[in-house]
Amino acid sequence: MGSFIVDFYCPHCRLIVEVDGEIHDHQADYDAARTEQLNHFGCRVVRFRNQSVINNLDEVLQQILNASFI
Repeated sequence: MGSFIVDFYCPHCRLIVEVDGEIHDHQADYDAARTEQLNHFGCRVVRFRNQSVINNLDEVLQQILNASFI
């Protein structure tokens, strides 16, 4: 998306799903600026921690589904 590589993208919903590992604990400012830029492209960005995806997949999937209808 632009100059960014995103984890998952649904063009129909213009929804970007990012799955963040520990590296993101140290780059919050970069991630916020990146999300803002992606929003300027007309996309919504939802972020999940790796552990949430591993331990609470049903909840993560429900949140993605909910975000796709906003």
